[in-house]
Amino acid sequence: MSSVYVNEYVSDIPLKRPAETFVDDPASLDEVFLDELEFDLSHDIKDINKLHVFHAVAILNAMLLDLIRLSTDRALFDRFRREKLKAYSIDLDELSTVAELSASFHDDDLPLPVESIRPLGSYRMPSVDYLDTQPVPESLLGEKKTDGAFILTESLLKLTSFDMIANPITEHNHKRLYKEVLFHSNAKTRQQAEHLLKAFALTKVPRLTVEQFLLRIKTYLPNISVSVYIHSAHMLFKLCVLLDVAPLTHLNVYRFILALLRCLIKTLEDVYQTQKSFATVGGVALKDLCKIEVSFLYLFNFKLMCSEFILDHFLMKEFVALRRFCRQNLPPEETKADGVNDADTGIN
Repeated sequence: MSSVYVNEYVSDIPLKRPAETFVDDPASLDEVFLDELEFDLSHDIKDINKLHVFHAVAILNAMLLDLIRLSTDRALFDRFRREKLKAYSIDLDELSTVAELSASFHDDDLPLPVESIRPLGSYRMPSVDYLDTQPVPESLLGEKKTDGAFILTESLLKLTSFDMIANPITEHNHKRLYKEVLFHSNAKTRQQAEHLLKAFALTKVPRLTVEQFLLRIKTYLPNISVSVYIHSAHMLFKLCVLLDVAPLTHLNVYRFILALLRCLIKTLEDVYQTQKSFATVGGVALKDLCKIEVSFLYLFNFKLMCSEFILDHFLMKEFVALRRFCRQNLPPEETKADGVNDADTGIN
C-alpha cells in the first residue's frame, strides 16, 4: 500500500484571501443576495469600492427595515446599543451617573479663530479731494506698495504645522464619540431633537414600501453614487443607534431617506440637480424638502463628512452585527408590503 506524501511545511504557506472572479454586476435589486453580500463584507472580500449601486441600495434598505423592527422592542434595542457602544469603550452606566451633562459639542474639532490683520473699521474711503486730483506718475512713487489686507506666504508657513494630527476626523475616535453621546443625552438637546423630529413624521404610512421608494429614487435619479447610499446608511445608524436621537418607524423613514440623500448629494457629489426635480421624485413639496434638510442638519450638528475607512468599518462590523442580531433575536421578516394606505401622506 502506497503512503500519501505530506509536506511538513504546508501549514506555513499563507493562504490567499478569497476573491471574486468573473462576477457580473447585478442588473436589478432581485439579483442581490443579502446572505452572500453579508458574508463578503464580513470577510473583507467586498468593500465600498467593490459595491454596485444595487448592492448599496440593498444594504440601505436592509438596514432601515432592521432598525424599524428593532425599534419596536426597546429592551432589545438597548441591549444592541450597549454592545455597540461597548466596542468603543463607552459605558452607558457611567454616562447615567454624570450629574450635569455638558452642552458643549465638538469643541476640539473647531479651528481656532483667525485674527484680523487690520481692524474692520480702520478702512478709510478715499476723500473727494483725492478723487479730483490728477494721478501721480509712477516714476515719482518709487516702489509700488499695496495697502490690501493680504497674508504673506512666509507668515503662513510659520503658522502651519505639517505634523500628523493626533485624532483626525477620518478615523474613529472614542473620545469624540463619547462627547457626542454625552451631548445628545442632555435634556435640553433631547428636547430640541423632539421638536426637529416633527418635520419627518407622516400622518399615515405611504402605499410604497421602503424598497419600492428606494427603487423609485434609483430609477429617476440614477446619478446618486454608491458612496451616498452607504454614507446615508452609516449616518442613520449612528443617529438612531449610537446617539439614540430618533427611533426609526414607518412614519418617519421616508422623509429621513429624502433628507439624507439630498444633503449628501450636495455634500459629496459633483452633479447638478435642481431642488424641484428631487422634490418631485420624492413626492414632497419644495418647502417641506427644505424643512427636512435643515432639520436633519441640526440633528447631526452639521457634521456630515466621514472617511472611506469609517464607511468600510461600518459595512464590515456594524451592518453585519445589526443583521445578525436581528436574525437571532427577532421573528422572521414578513413578506407583505410595508404600506397599505391610500391617504395623502406627503409621499405620492
